[in-house]
Amino acid sequence: MRKLLLMLSFLLPFALYAQNRHIDSLKTLLTITTSGTLRADLYYDIAISLQRIDPPASKTYIDSVAAIAKRLNYPMGKANVYAFEAVRCSLQGKFDSLLIYSQHCMAVADKYKLPLAAAKAYNGMGIYHWQTGDYKEAIKNHLAALRIREQQNDSAGISSSKANLAWVCFDNQEITGAEKYALEALNMAKAINKPTIIVNALQVLANIYGSTGQYQKALDIDDETISICIRENNKRGLSQAYSNIANCYSEMQLYDKALQYQQMVLAVDLFFNDKKQVSDTYLNIAQIYVKKKAFRKALKLAKQGIAYAEESKFKQGQKAGWQLLGTIYEANGDYKSAINAHHKYEEISLALVNEHSISQIAQMEARYHTEKKEQTIKLLNAENQLQKLSINTQQTTIGFIMGLLVVALVMGALLYNRNKLKQRSELQSQLMKHQELLTKAVLAAEDHERERIAADLHDGVGQLFSAVKMNLSGLFDRIDFRRKEDSFLAENTLALVDESCKEVRAISHQMMPNALLRSGLVSDLRSFIEKIDSDKLKISLETRGFKDSMESNTETMLYRILQETINNVIKHAHATRLDIKLKRDNEGINAEIRDNGVGFDMNREGDGIGLKNIFARIAYLKGTINYHTAPGQGTHVRIVVPG
Repeated sequence: MRKLLLMLSFLLPFALYAQNRHIDSLKTLLTITTSGTLRADLYYDIAISLQRIDPPASKTYIDSVAAIAKRLNYPMGKANVYAFEAVRCSLQGKFDSLLIYSQHCMAVADKYKLPLAAAKAYNGMGIYHWQTGDYKEAIKNHLAALRIREQQNDSAGISSSKANLAWVCFDNQEITGAEKYALEALNMAKAINKPTIIVNALQVLANIYGSTGQYQKALDIDDETISICIRENNKRGLSQAYSNIANCYSEMQLYDKALQYQQMVLAVDLFFNDKKQVSDTYLNIAQIYVKKKAFRKALKLAKQGIAYAEESKFKQGQKAGWQLLGTIYEANGDYKSAINAHHKYEEISLALVNEHSISQIAQMEARYHTEKKEQTIKLLNAENQLQKLSINTQQTTIGFIMGLLVVALVMGALLYNRNKLKQRSELQSQLMKHQELLTKAVLAAEDHERERIAADLHDGVGQLFSAVKMNLSGLFDRIDFRRKEDSFLAENTLALVDESCKEVRAISHQMMPNALLRSGLVSDLRSFIEKIDSDKLKISLETRGFKDSMESNTETMLYRILQETINNVIKHAHATRLDIKLKRDNEGINAEIRDNGVGFDMNREGDGIGLKNIFARIAYLKGTINYHTAPGQGTHVRIVVPG
């Protein structure tokens, strides 16, 4: 089946578009429609349908829309022209222009109150933020488009927005959310027979299954995609399918097949002049050559891929390209270039983690060639001295100079190896520093999110509970309860609302990252323990050496670790007793937490979110944590944080 589809699809990308039933039906309607605005809408639908088949022809039709919209002052026509241009720029990887046209479309939508035009504008801005690496803004804009389209009962728009959300989730490594959105988009698109959206949704699923090692499942979806694209003459969809097939074959170590499909992808990308996709394809081909150990070809293609990614401001491509370049340089023993490549990779990685908190990494100042140039100068001086020697002493001098040359070459080789080892060490140091910076950024983002949720709980839900309590109290005062049962129920209801207010306030206070430690680690830890029901869990706390204040960030991190550990005991251990010992001296801080609960199997529970957070914070503090536990034997945790 795949061989047949491959033979058919070879003929498609550069041929004139064949008969397409949907486009033919639109053209037929155009011949019998006299209304100017309706003709503008039909021209727009044809132009959009041709974008992935014949870009020059689609441009002719959108020019007709622009002419009618200008002549009749038709707002939706103007908005459609801007929306079309936004999609065209997206297909060509011109993301700055994509954003500008989307903003123009939004301006028309706001001025004339056109909700569907606003949805198209949000969609364009969502694609811009997705392609430039700001996933939070991308999801925000796609959800705004989805809400409008649901209000307008726009089934095609709803399925398109869900497919776009699936892509953003996939690139942000939210696989579950990506699969959910993709399946919803696929089912809706099939129900209303929208081939372009069907292809888009299928390709999200193919990428998901390919990235999770389900290669045959991914290839079967690609076969389905190619069949639809051949029927509909959808070149862009073919490019997506070829690319995923190539990636699957590459992971299956069928490199020649992977290269065959990547070359087909490149042909389609160049046909559309899509610089972003060309960048992606060059990097994919380079990755295959790296796996084949053809590093010279890989180096050339990786540089081309980075150039296209930088031109189109495709940050994911820049990140992947510099990472690949670092790997190639390192494999070739060019550690200086590898360090520079990893430095660029780190900058872009941190930008994608948090655009607003990026810190500039200092430029490395090691100069590899300095000592080598000094040796070259010495050799040249020796050669000049050799030329000045008299003929009578030439043989003796030549022997002496040759000895110097041998010594110089040996010294040069030793210096070269020394610098090579030094730069390899610097490369490892930079990689460790990069990991530390990423960890710090993630932890800072987590604390920021805790603070936001705590504020929302305190100022939002807490205030609502207080209002509910006040209203219920006033209401019950005005009601004459004739039955004791009703009066008792009212009192219990007020008591529950009051308890809910206290619970929300307590949770919000516990989640605030910096407001936690007003009185120091030990004092606030005691305050936290006092709020735990001692009838269910008796907790003892012994501390020593905490009279002096600690560094704020270390204190907050340690508090979070202990808080998470205690919460794990409460939620999972079924313990009746918990003993905590904290000791601080010149060497650092030691903590021991021991419970008499049911214990657990570290091999099964080691991937939990709570434990991952604990390990991340311990790593940030450069400390160690050890668990001694087994089912039915309680848990003993030992934490060491250096001073």
